[in-house]
Formats: sequence, structure tokens, C-alpha cells
Amino acid sequence: MASIDVTPLTSTDLPPLLTGVEAPASNPVISFPELLIVEEKLRESFQRAGGTIKDSCLQLLSSGGKRLRPLLTLQSAQCFGTLNIATIDAAVAAELIHMASLIHDDVIDHSDLRRGVRTINSQQGNQVAVLAGDYVFAEAFRILASNHLLTCMSYLVEAIQAMCHGEVQQASEHYNLTIDPSQYFTRIAQKTGILLSSCCASGAASAGASQAEVECLGLYGMNLGYAYQIIDDILDFTGNPLTTGKPVAADLSNGNITLPVIYLLEKPLYGPWAAEILQKKERSPRDSQKILQALISSEALDEAFTTALYCAQTAVASLNFLPSSPAKTFLIKLAHTILYRKA
Repeated sequence: MASIDVTPLTSTDLPPLLTGVEAPASNPVISFPELLIVEEKLRESFQRAGGTIKDSCLQLLSSGGKRLRPLLTLQSAQCFGTLNIATIDAAVAAELIHMASLIHDDVIDHSDLRRGVRTINSQQGNQVAVLAGDYVFAEAFRILASNHLLTCMSYLVEAIQAMCHGEVQQASEHYNLTIDPSQYFTRIAQKTGILLSSCCASGAASAGASQAEVECLGLYGMNLGYAYQIIDDILDFTGNPLTTGKPVAADLSNGNITLPVIYLLEKPLYGPWAAEILQKKERSPRDSQKILQALISSEALDEAFTTALYCAQTAVASLNFLPSSPAKTFLIKLAHTILYRKA
């Protein structure tokens, strides 16, 4: 089986601009009732755990979330026909894998809150949180194995492996001011893009799509992931903390060098000056404000958005082979929504 491509973008041929589309509704469960089935199956998975793990996971489930990954799985499948039980199970497994990664991320990042709710590690300690994450991973594989969804499993296993590599790579690159865009794209492919790509690929595969069709949907998911992460990195500087749930420049404070900062450091006029500030062991709030102003004045933020737009356009272009359908329309609209989201 072909692996999912994580090669950074190099093409200079821009697909057509996204025009005439509206954002999907903010509550996907209302607009897509099939997510109610996914939600119920997620609840059943956690009820099966019992004890502290059950209570902790149910709390994470009730805190909400975009449910982007199961939605991508379901909509990718519906590009090729009506929904079936295999697709629903693949969507549940995808969200479980995402949730498990969030639990482990909170341990790694020492996070106390997620979506305004105390994290499992802050309430129950790291040991319970790690074991809860492990349980959720295991539950995802139980669902995939018991339903003989081996093709979907292969994509999602590849995603988990890449996500682990991405976390290790990001940790090794903390405060590294020499990172270039190619290295950045490799990292976000591993951390974000490949799971979205796997969701799209597994959804298409569960609906009986050909290998070529599966790969095209995987390409859509990867480029959507690129756009999603770049916008996330822009919002780190421009977002409202009340909306994003984290303070301004939180990633920078944690030593994560993202695309806007990479572009700033490449500017001859701003780069050396910015590097001098960023190399400080302790930066004042005023230093962070100077960096933010430089990101605006140098147009590094605009340049990062243009790159996100290119990724979204590339995602949409990968769907050109599909006939018109509500599912295809949704995937196109989703690329637009991701570009202009606020959180």
C-alpha cells in the first residue's frame, strides 16, 4: 500500500482562487446528524473503560471540539457513495486517536486547561493521564480490528508514528532560529497534516474508492492540514486569547519557531534585530510586543497567510477529478473556513 506523501510544497502553479463559498455551520453535529452516531459511539467507548479513566475521558468528550477528523472521514467517504457502518467506525477511531494525542500532549506541555476545562493530568496526575491516553489509543485499534478495517488502520498507524516523530522533532528544534520553511513543513506534516490526510484516505477507502482516488483525498487532507497549522501559527500572534484559549505568542514563549517567525528572520532588515531579541533567555512582554509589531511591519504575517492560501488552493485542486456532490462542496467550503477561522 502506498504511504501518504509528506513532501513539502514546491510547485509554483497556483490553483484557482476559492470564491463564492460560505463557511460550514459552527456546530457540525447540527449540520451533520451522522456525527450524532459518532458521538454516541465515542461515549460508549469511554463507558466501557470504567473508573477514573471513564470519568476523565467523558469529561474531555463533553468539553466539545470541532470533530474535524471524523467529519473529514465521513465527507470523504460520501464523495464516493452513501455512508456505511465501516465509515462510521473509521470516523470514531480517527477521533479517538486525536483525543488520545491531546491527552498525551497535555502531559508533555504541562497544560492545566483545554477548552476551558481542567486537563486530565492537572486533575489526576500524569500517570493517570498517560494511561488514559493509552486506553483511548487501544480502543481505536479495537474498533478497527474488530471490524476488519485493516486498510484504514494502516493509514492511521502511519499517522500516529509520524505524530510521535513530529513531537520529538519539535522538542529538538526549540529556540532554533536556523529552521527553514522546508523543515517547518516537514514538522507540521507530521504533527498535523498526516492525521487529516489519513482521515480523508481512510474515509475514501472505506467507501470503496480506488487507490488513485484514495491518494487524491489524502493529498487534500495533507494540504488542508498545512493550511490549518499555518493559520494556527498566525493566530498565535493575532488571535484573541479569550477565543483561542491561550495567551498571545504562547508558541514563541515555548520556543516553537513557526512560519511567521521564520519569514521574519529571513528579512534582511528585520532578521538580525529579531534574532537578537529571540536569543534572550528571558524576554519581557515588551520584547514580545516588538516582535509582533515587526511581524506586521515586515509583512511576515501576510506572507504566512499567502502560503496558507496556497495550501488551501492546492487542497481544493486535488478534488478536481471528483464529480459534483454535497460532500465535495463541503470539502471545498471547509478549506475556505479554515483560512478565516478565529480559533
